[in-house]
Amino acid sequence: MSGLPPIAAALLLMLTVYCNKPPHEPKFEAEGNAISNSMRKRPDSSANSIETAVSQASPLRKKERGKKGRILQSALSNRRFNPQKWLDDDRSFPPPGPPGKISYYDPLIKRMSRRYGFDWRLIAAQIYAESRFDSAAQSRCGALGLMQIMPKTAKHLGADPLRLDIPEVNIATGCLYDRKMVSLWKKDVDHYEERLAFALASYNAGRGRVLKSFSRPDSLTEWKSVHPLLPGETQDYVHRIALKHDFYCRHALP
Repeated sequence: MSGLPPIAAALLLMLTVYCNKPPHEPKFEAEGNAISNSMRKRPDSSANSIETAVSQASPLRKKERGKKGRILQSALSNRRFNPQKWLDDDRSFPPPGPPGKISYYDPLIKRMSRRYGFDWRLIAAQIYAESRFDSAAQSRCGALGLMQIMPKTAKHLGADPLRLDIPEVNIATGCLYDRKMVSLWKKDVDHYEERLAFALASYNAGRGRVLKSFSRPDSLTEWKSVHPLLPGETQDYVHRIALKHDFYCRHALP
């Protein structure tokens, strides 16, 4: 390059460096495409349509994510729910793991929570309620892993049911399902925390079951009026997560 003009030599050098750059690693697509190439099976048309619908949902606003209190107050005032017993049962906090952490899975939970716009401590609270951080957990009905995903649900979301024993796959699939539920409730519920409560209830009981108790003509559109009509297990599920989330927010690192 000694015979070239300085500008031409500089351009040739930049071109050489650019052409020799290593290829970029594949990136996750924005919010609905949550399962990486290493986790995903070949998508079918139904999985594509679901992921497209979720990815097109408007992102959660930070000011919405910051609202809290309604569901926690509901948990504390629910007659059938004993919040003190729930906290007394968790005297072992923090669970076995790195000091100052909630669990060994904190890095994975944080990464997946960021991808879907959730507070990672909320997802940690949900995992605690589902499996108490036991990646080998399996329910009598066949739900698997940290977030107790049903194989048919994983398949519906485009994940490989045979890989739900892998924590990264399980958490990604659970967060994708949470995000899908939040998006589906958006048109019916304005307040984000209320929407989140209905999404978590849908995660537990199925959206169809929750919709049976949700009625605009009867003014049954707020969690405080709808939750008494839901199965007791579902009420407790949402309230335990709300209570645990508050507990983690007060005791865990941000």
